[in-house]
Amino acid sequence: MSDEKDPNEPALKPARPEPDELLGRPSYMPRIPWKWIVIFGGMAALAVGAYQVRERQRADAMRTQVLDTYDEHLSSLSERYVGFRQQLEQWTMEAAQAGEPERWVDPRLRISGLHSGDGVYLRLTAEQASSREGIAQAAMAMEQDALTRCLGIAPASARGLYETGSFLSPEWRDEARATSDYMRLRVMDEQLARNIEVDVPVVASLLGAQYFLLVVQQGDNRRDEPVDVFLWDLREQRQLLRARVHARGILLPVRLRFDGVAPAPPTDGHPQMRSGGAHDCSIAAQIKALTGEAPLTVESGDVLQRRMEEQQAERTAPEGTAPTEGTAPRKAPRPRQKAPRPRQKALRPPKTRLPSPQREARPRPEPSSTTCASTSPPSRAASCAPPTSRWISRSSSRTTARSRPTSAPRA
Repeated sequence: MSDEKDPNEPALKPARPEPDELLGRPSYMPRIPWKWIVIFGGMAALAVGAYQVRERQRADAMRTQVLDTYDEHLSSLSERYVGFRQQLEQWTMEAAQAGEPERWVDPRLRISGLHSGDGVYLRLTAEQASSREGIAQAAMAMEQDALTRCLGIAPASARGLYETGSFLSPEWRDEARATSDYMRLRVMDEQLARNIEVDVPVVASLLGAQYFLLVVQQGDNRRDEPVDVFLWDLREQRQLLRARVHARGILLPVRLRFDGVAPAPPTDGHPQMRSGGAHDCSIAAQIKALTGEAPLTVESGDVLQRRMEEQQAERTAPEGTAPTEGTAPRKAPRPRQKAPRPRQKALRPPKTRLPSPQREARPRPEPSSTTCASTSPPSRAASCAPPTSRWISRSSSRTTARSRPTSAPRA
């Protein structure tokens, strides 16, 4: 080979770095369109911001609507409701903190006078009655018992007062003010409209209660531990009754026997002699006794046992034997006799008589509204009876019409 250079060959140039390589990126990679990314990103951020501003405006408008509706329709009722609840809770906490109450009854109190009145009934434990939050939780979890039924009264449960009137509490209004979610505010607005239509009359009737009955349990149940019973007059804001009562009730199974009626078959198993209803009725009976009303009593067990033995001896005694001393002879049941029904006589055709020349013709009676015509068919015999008064039963008028014989008037 020759070391001579070809004159047509281009001269070699030294290698130099390109500007893109100085930035740390190979020159063969495509360039990122940052300009368009910034433009579209800004538009998206602007759209999101506009949506949030719009939602905030809608939420503010809905919040204003909810609060205006609340102030227009429920402001005065809410103040009454809060004051009523605070009064009941204050009495409850004072009664629980005072310990065992001294037995006292207003001499004018009569439980029978509460039958037609409206009241509120709350039952809770002494531990729950120590705070307003515990009272609210106990009222919301309150279940039905037999104490008020045994007293013969029907007060409204405090559970209905707390559940139905929850929208009248300050917490509901504070939640509406703090909520910024439009959908949540819309739901609250619809719920408020339904509460105004349905629940407001119920709450208004509860706020018009005349008495407040409070039962504070000293234990978990009313069977093993005593209970403190309190009664207040809500109109005069004064106490009517306070006492500590211990339940000692027992359930007495009773079977009734009537002459001529087959006895019912005995029930399977033994009845629960000590039930919750028996204890509640025992508490109610003691409360009635405190107010001067005599409770229902039964004979002692010895008298009942002796009476059962006498009845058993009467059944097993042979016929013709004299009854033992202290027992009354058993009377035989009287046979039932059916009263005979009056029979209606069949109508006969009237007999025609020719007038006699020697007898003067009698004056013919003029027809009246209570006289039946001789040609009336048998089916209309009942309709010929005189009209009955409003205080006489229809059955007696029909019987009189059937038993009265019908005959044609004589000439």
